[in-house]
Amino acid sequence: QKVKVMAVTIAKATAKLGVVGGTVYFTAKEGLWGNSKETNDAYKRLKSKTLDEWLPASVDMKPSTSKKLVSKPLTQKKEETPAVKSQQPSQYNACVNTVFKTLADLPETVPVKVNSVVTYFKNLG
Repeated sequence: QKVKVMAVTIAKATAKLGVVGGTVYFTAKEGLWGNSKETNDAYKRLKSKTLDEWLPASVDMKPSTSKKLVSKPLTQKKEETPAVKSQQPSQYNACVNTVFKTLADLPETVPVKVNSVVTYFKNLG
């Protein structure tokens, strides 16, 4: 029973790492990690794509109509909150710093986690 739980935990962690790795790869490929102009251009490209352009041809679950990800234009422009708008650059920078700090800490974190898994399996026997 404990082995199954540990296997599920390892599978979940592997899946999460795969999702994070894929996300980092995709966002880097699309230009989100560049300067502000590249990021703005990438945002415009991503916003303008349709669902059919996102899904590969092998996916059977496509909807019957091709709609943009944002299908309806905003009918009324809402005022931007100055407090939120002024915080956006610092929040973006904090997010980027957190991602890269986590990536930088991986060489130290992974051996610790692997050792705990090895210790767990040694204690089972």
